[in-house]
Amino acid sequence: DTNLDKIPECRETIQSFLKKEIIHYPLPHQTALESLPTFNMEDDNTIPPSPFESSLASHWHTAFHTRIIQHNLRISSVYYRRIHLSRLAQLLSLSRDDLEKHISQMVSAGSLYAKIDRPKDIVRFKKERKEEEILSDWAADIKSLLNLVEKTTYLIHKENMVQGH
Repeated sequence: DTNLDKIPECRETIQSFLKKEIIHYPLPHQTALESLPTFNMEDDNTIPPSPFESSLASHWHTAFHTRIIQHNLRISSVYYRRIHLSRLAQLLSLSRDDLEKHISQMVSAGSLYAKIDRPKDIVRFKKERKEEEILSDWAADIKSLLNLVEKTTYLIHKENMVQGH
């Protein structure tokens, strides 16, 4: 988008969200991004912002930080099946309590699957599979393998018949 090219901070931020990488907060261009009118709400620096404008700017700042945390949790769930809660908090530069709060909010909203084992200090992002599921997947894989063997055998016999005459 040509409008996006006019604001390189926004373009870089969007590109960060599109990558499957953890976004470190604050962003390198955070101050430039927050100086934009959308975040700042001050058009004229001589007039102090109203309490509404200050609270709106604070809301945008908090919402932006929350979206970065949610992105980071989704990316972590792609790369980790299970990880220590303390290590994940360290990777995302969050306190353990904040991390638990954000994980539980995303699980409640249905945007993330996770289970926290507090005594073991482990977060599991993948569902534990039952034995029946594992066996049925294995049986399906064996069935497709046998079909490939049967098809290959048929093609070999067909080729031998053509070459034999």
